[in-house]
Amino acid sequence: MNKTLPNLDSLAPKVVALAEEAGVLICQIYKQEFEIFEKKDHSPVTKADQQSHHLLKQGLEKLTPHIPVISEEDEDSWIIKSPLYWLIDPLDGTKGFIHKTGEFCINIALMEEDRPVFGLIHIPLTQESFYGHGKKAWRTLKGKTTPLHTRSRPTHGMTLLLGGYGKKFKEQEAFFLKSFPITNIERIRSAIKFCHIASGRADLYLRLEPCSEWDTAAGHILVEAAGGIMTKLDGTSFVYGKPGLINEAFVVFGIAP
Repeated sequence: MNKTLPNLDSLAPKVVALAEEAGVLICQIYKQEFEIFEKKDHSPVTKADQQSHHLLKQGLEKLTPHIPVISEEDEDSWIIKSPLYWLIDPLDGTKGFIHKTGEFCINIALMEEDRPVFGLIHIPLTQESFYGHGKKAWRTLKGKTTPLHTRSRPTHGMTLLLGGYGKKFKEQEAFFLKSFPITNIERIRSAIKFCHIASGRADLYLRLEPCSEWDTAAGHILVEAAGGIMTKLDGTSFVYGKPGLINEAFVVFGIAP
């Protein structure tokens, strides 16, 4: 089987179009009354998660038949081992979707040897797509594409992003904050935080709560392509292909400290 990395410049617009299609489907369900189910780990799931999964999986398999898809919504796929694979979260921020906060997105990452090489985050409600590979990142809205870059550290202080549900780590957060000149803290749900870092709207994202690899892979390479960096709390490289696909705590900087 051919395991050659595809041409990312030509593939990217096709993946953006696929994510936009899934985003339309998600928004249609968002406007309706929908049932909420419970997964084995007791986390919520809706038909928007499931239908987005099927659309994205089928679309990616059509675009790249030689590359398997690992999805949050397909537990059987979690054991796949391949030098190349797609890693997707068909609806990241399901709680935000359920509570109608608007803070939800689609994450699509292409992985090579357990490292993200292409990442796309699509925000259905705003119809924005943020994507990147190598040292270039872009934002696409209604057919118009503009380059992205993280911002230089503001002289008046940094904006820190935290998750919307974190309550257990106040002491750890306070200890971390002493190391940086933080003047503004925002809580945002889902991987949309990576988009804010990549586009220069914020400077720092700290994650202490557990999450999964499909929650971070797309945002990781997006931020790196835009000029930032993501590491474990001790500054060492953040790696993928971990047991259970569970992440350690991490920090994302728009500009390396």
